[in-house]
Order: sequence, then structure tokens, then C-alpha cells
Amino acid sequence: MTVIKAYSKDSHPGCVHLIISRYAVLFLFLIFFAGIEKLYSQDLPQYDEISVFLEIPGIGGGEINSLIKGEELYLPVTDLFDFLKIRNIPSTGLETVSGFFVNPEATYVIDRIKNQIVYQNNTFTLEAGDLIRTETSLYLKSVYFGKVFGLECKFNFRALSVNITSRLELPLIREMKQEEMRRNIARLKGDVQADTTIGRTYPLFRFGMADWAVTSEQEINGKSDTRLNLALGSMIAGGEATASLYYNSTDPFTEKQQYYLWRYVNNDFAPLRQVLAGKIRTNAIASIYNPVVGIQLTNTPTTYRRSFGSYTLSDKTEPGWIVELYVNNVLVDYIKADASGFFSFQVPLVYGDSNVKLKFFGPWGEERIREQNITIPYNFLPEKTLEYTFSAGIVEDSSASRFSRAS
Repeated sequence: MTVIKAYSKDSHPGCVHLIISRYAVLFLFLIFFAGIEKLYSQDLPQYDEISVFLEIPGIGGGEINSLIKGEELYLPVTDLFDFLKIRNIPSTGLETVSGFFVNPEATYVIDRIKNQIVYQNNTFTLEAGDLIRTETSLYLKSVYFGKVFGLECKFNFRALSVNITSRLELPLIREMKQEEMRRNIARLKGDVQADTTIGRTYPLFRFGMADWAVTSEQEINGKSDTRLNLALGSMIAGGEATASLYYNSTDPFTEKQQYYLWRYVNNDFAPLRQVLAGKIRTNAIASIYNPVVGIQLTNTPTTYRRSFGSYTLSDKTEPGWIVELYVNNVLVDYIKADASGFFSFQVPLVYGDSNVKLKFFGPWGEERIREQNITIPYNFLPEKTLEYTFSAGIVEDSSASRFSRAS
């Protein structure tokens, strides 16, 4: 016997509604968790953001933010290039980064939309995911810094450090070398500060030295020839006395063939630095074929002048650029141009030919060079300098002529 139970519409109405409600809650619960799982699968990042230690041989390093995806390293383009002093200009939405690498002519563009890098008219196509943009920066897989720019990146996953090397001289390395040269500018200019100066003495008499030579030639059934040379040097009355005597057996001994001179020098006394007595050099315009015995007064120093003076060199360049001054390939001075690009130097002038070179360095490794040659004749005197020479004596000719000359 089969028993069938039936319920009318009015009997137990809450049972049907309860069953439907339970199914509705279960359905909504499944939809909610499915949406949450889908949401998490979309927003969960596929990389880890972490700081790594950046090492550059010869410079040092520091920490830099990076992304690690698996075991691959992604470095921020703008932060890395700013650290290396490489020109970079990111776009507003961080879709592109452009600039030049070391040389202003070596331009580049890193494009995330086209997923490529254009460097020196060469295009490098990237794989999907090689460029990652975050809210603050654009990250590039480290292997491309070596392939495109020659910045070899060796990543140590355990130490969380990356070592960067380059065959090119990076602007940061060049800037450090220039700063070291500028710190040693006094040494490069040859400025030496002596702690003790030993002054010259002026003894009444002190014998110096004597050089002599005797030459004798004998011919069989012929003439004989004997020559004698004697040179003496000493200090007399604080001055230098030199004498040279010559004798030849075939010629009579004459005073005209002998040489003697006494010279007193004091370069610290500007009005009269030299006094000469004996056989003097007249530097006359007319031809004089006989020696002149007399006295000569002059304020010309015995030392050679090397510095002629200086002149002001003023010019303009880009604002904030560093300008170095080289004279004959020696760093003399450096200065930073002001906000309008103006700079000025006091250029030292030396006798002879001088090569004046200006080197301009920009903040991103730009470099420009300007050169010019300056020639200073040796007979030019520095500004506000007066030299005189007065000579007077007797010419050793047959009439004992008198001679005088002032210049």
C-alpha cells in the first residue's frame, strides 16, 4: 500500500519559503566568494618590491628600490640614471623616459607603450613584461641595461646586491676625477711653500776654482807652438770675479786677448740690481771690434722672467655649468657659471707660446672644449715695469776711444 502525503496551499506555508531562502543564500554565498577570488587574482602583484644594494667599482654605492619577479631583477630607470648622472626626462604618465647617454648625440627613448628602446637610431624590441610601471617609477629588466647601454648588471640574489660595470667613463666617475684634480690644483700649479729660506752671503774674499790647460806642439825641423789657458773664479767684495787668461808662444801677450769681469748682484734691491766692472758687453747698435773696459749699471734681474702678468677672460656658457681653465695643459683654475651663464677668469700669461683651453662640463656629463693660443715675446716687460742699463768705458783701440750708452 502506497501512502502519498500532500499539503495544501494553506497548510504549512513557511516550509516552501524556507527551502527557497536557503538555496538563495547558498547561491549568493558562492557568487560572493567567486567574485572575491577573481578580484584577488586580478590585483595580486606578480613581483616583490624590495631595496637592493647598488655597487659601482671605484665609486661605492647605495640602496636603490627595485622589483624582483621570480629571480629576475628590475631596476628603476630614472633613479639609476640620476645616480649615474645620466640625462633622463620621464613623461607625465611614466610611459616613456628619454634623454642621452654620456654623449649628447647618443639619444635614447624607452617606450612602454611600444615596448621598445630606441638608442642611437637602433631599435631594441622588448618582451612582454620587461617593462613594469608603478605609481612612482618605470622599471626595466636589468639584463637590458647591459645589452643596450653597456651597463653590465650582476645580481646576487642571496645578498640582494647588484654590481654595475661599464666600459665607458660614466659622468659620475668623470665628475669624481675632476673634483680630485680640483682639490689638488695648488700642487698642479707648482705652488711650493718653503719653511726655511737660506739667504745669500757676500764674503769679502773667497777663492772659488781654477781651470787650466797647457797644449804644446813640436814639429821636427819646424816651428813649436805652446798655448796656455787659465780661468779663475772667486768672490771679491761680495761680488763674483772671473778672469780668463790666454797665452800663445807664437803671438805676443796682449791685454786685449784677456777677459776679466767683476759683477755684484742683489736681485732684492729693485733700484740697482747689478753692478759690472771690467770688460763689459755693451749691446751697441754700431759695430765695435775691440773690447770695452768700463762699468755697467742696470736694474735687470739675473733670473729669467717666466710670468708676464694676467688678463681677465670673461664669457658666457650654460647656467650652472663648471668651467675649467687650462694653461699649457695644466689645470690652473675652475669656476661655476652663475644663473645667467656668466663666468670670469684671471688668466696667467707666460713668455713664449701658451695654449689656453677652456673645458665646459654640464650636469649630465656634457663636455665642450674651446682653445686659443697666446704669444708673448721675450722682450716684452710686464705692466708697470721699467728697466734701464747704463754703460760707460774706454774702447781698447789705437786711440782709446770713449764709449757710453744708456737704454
